[in-house]
Amino acid sequence: MPADLAELEERVRSLEAKLAAAAADGDDSLVPGGRKTGTSDAQVLKKVSTRLQDFEAQITAQLSNMQGDFDKKLSHVNRGASSVKPLDASGPSAGLDTMAEDLDQLKYDVGELKDLLSNNKGEVNHIRRIVLACERDMEDFTAAMDAVNVDLDEMRARVDATHSIITSRQRVEATMTAE
Repeated sequence: MPADLAELEERVRSLEAKLAAAAADGDDSLVPGGRKTGTSDAQVLKKVSTRLQDFEAQITAQLSNMQGDFDKKLSHVNRGASSVKPLDASGPSAGLDTMAEDLDQLKYDVGELKDLLSNNKGEVNHIRRIVLACERDMEDFTAAMDAVNVDLDEMRARVDATHSIITSRQRVEATMTAE
């Protein structure tokens, strides 16, 4: 009796180890009852769609930033070309022209700083999307592990029932032998 029980417990342990390894590898062939712990086609398509939308938003934002940068640089170059003055420029307006150029350069530099700031915001948003994707993957993994735990609980219940049957049978045999 104790040898049979030990052998049965060892078999349960080996089955649990196989199921854990199969779950880690994504192999659903060992799951009892023919149930699969993976995601359905609709869930996979939803994930792909979400990630494609995230990618499209990233590309759109980058193209928008590039277009804005190009427009700013082009307008700065145009301002610089229109403010070219002859070398003999002198008089009271020469000081105002220099101040206007300095002001334009300052505006351009402020625009560059704004671009850097918006790029940093874009990178932060990208990192947030990555974190959300990781959280979704962890939720999927948790759901798969929950399914494995449910299956293991079912197997434990079956083993307990088998153990009870064996114990009852042995009691009946002992009673019959004693009589």
